[in-house]
Amino acid sequence: MSVDSDKDDTVMSNMPQIDEEIILQSQSSDSPELERNKILGVFYGIGVNINNVLGSGIVTSPGIIWKAVKSPGIVLLLWLIGGIISMAGSLSYVELGVIHKISGGETKYLQTAFPNPKLMISYLFSFMYIFAIRPGILSAVLQSAAQYFWYTVYGYRYDIKLELDKDGWHLPFSPFWYIKLLAVIILLIITIYHMLSNRWANYINQTLAAIKLATNIIIALAGVIKLFTNWSTSRINWQQPINGNADVTSYSTSILLIMFSYDGWNSLNYSLDEFRKVEKKLIYSNSISVGIVTIVYLLVNVAFISVVPQDSINTTDSDETIAATFFRELFESEVIVRIFTALVVLSVIGTAASTVWSGSRVVVAAAGSNFFPVYSYELRTWNKHFDTPINALFAQFIWCSLIIFFVGGSFTVTSFTLFSAFSMYCYWIFYFATGVGLLVIRFRNKSKERDETEIEKNDDTPILSRADEKIFRAPILAVGIFILAGLFILTFSFVVNGDCPGLDSTSCRLQQLSPLLISYGFLIIAVIFWYVLYCWWETKKSKRIIRIAAENDNDKIEN
Repeated sequence: MSVDSDKDDTVMSNMPQIDEEIILQSQSSDSPELERNKILGVFYGIGVNINNVLGSGIVTSPGIIWKAVKSPGIVLLLWLIGGIISMAGSLSYVELGVIHKISGGETKYLQTAFPNPKLMISYLFSFMYIFAIRPGILSAVLQSAAQYFWYTVYGYRYDIKLELDKDGWHLPFSPFWYIKLLAVIILLIITIYHMLSNRWANYINQTLAAIKLATNIIIALAGVIKLFTNWSTSRINWQQPINGNADVTSYSTSILLIMFSYDGWNSLNYSLDEFRKVEKKLIYSNSISVGIVTIVYLLVNVAFISVVPQDSINTTDSDETIAATFFRELFESEVIVRIFTALVVLSVIGTAASTVWSGSRVVVAAAGSNFFPVYSYELRTWNKHFDTPINALFAQFIWCSLIIFFVGGSFTVTSFTLFSAFSMYCYWIFYFATGVGLLVIRFRNKSKERDETEIEKNDDTPILSRADEKIFRAPILAVGIFILAGLFILTFSFVVNGDCPGLDSTSCRLQQLSPLLISYGFLIIAVIFWYVLYCWWETKKSKRIIRIAAENDNDKIEN
């Protein structure tokens, strides 16, 4: 065999295999090692979910949404609807978790529901999750952290004097780019301490999570107290909407921002291997955590609406640092205002830190399944001295930095809105597919007899046993709400406003649609990679095996 063919074998060994998990090969539930690690219960699950959901969205999105829809009542209604959708999704994912009882999340669920053609849907999700969804979420969080850091240092918003009709490449080296650099510097600091020590990274992240929870509680309580103790002033915002008209186009981006704020409700489905009695614990952990977060979000919005004057919202394009405006109205001392905005910075950095930690593990797990041809070995290797995935962390830093600069600088849409909307639209493509997949799994299981003797031996599709059905089966209403919400989000997001300062209608609509265009751009790239790796390459490999076999037969005949 030639040297070239040896190289081909090496490359082929690095290609993802069709029968492998795209992201994570979950251990068998019968593994003794796994049984020792099943130590997580309801309270831990509630804490993990709340920590993953509470993030930058609730201190950045409310001002944008209030500005867009005008009415405080509609604002609260939208946040309540977001909570209901998240609860419906959470209940649907409980059933999927009970069916599979292993970690893996959407990757595993989509493999089960749509195994053909050649695990395409599962691969597309994995590709989008690694290269678009998680980097987009992290970029949005870092943008928010940088904006609040700027406010803490200078006492005003970075975008006050920016030209809203120009993208970053047509702006001078201004606060627009300072914020991008600051976001990358924050990411670099987080990445470095995650590289140096897992233990210290865990301590730091837990501290930041506590600060985040305390900050949100302070905002909620302070606002509610202000509402009742200063009703004569606070009632003004509640009794009349912001001046201006809010048409249907005002709601499309608002819904994506709200769903971005709620995102994380499915985080426990990625760590089911660590739970005791998944079928009993997941239902309580998911539903209680989503309920708590919904209440906190409603209270925080009540606080903002009760304290922040309408003028500060109505006279600006969008207030992405509404928490800073809130503290400025609440306290007379500039020092106290800066202290509380610094707490917001730390709380948002805490969200970024948890995303960096989990994101690097996703890269490692994907590399473990040879998801990255040629470079999988390097990306799944942990540094022996620090016992951390340094290569995966560094790759994540480089990729997110590129997105922050090149994607964030190429559109007139504010960077936080751009990153959060594009990452959520990508995610909801697969949330919708997963919801439909649950119905497909149900139908498939109903269509065959439950008796094991009548199930095909080669059919390893997970089945919800009758014992599990008695424990939990997602209400069809919840599944229906989840699927319809996904369909609505994916279609209604195309309804955008064509009125932008300094831009004609067509250019404005293209800018407003940029998060969706980016999403489908990544999806097209994912389809191309799937075709190359699973269709073209597999065909080439099969032909090569046949050719080698024929050559061996000819050699035997000649001998």
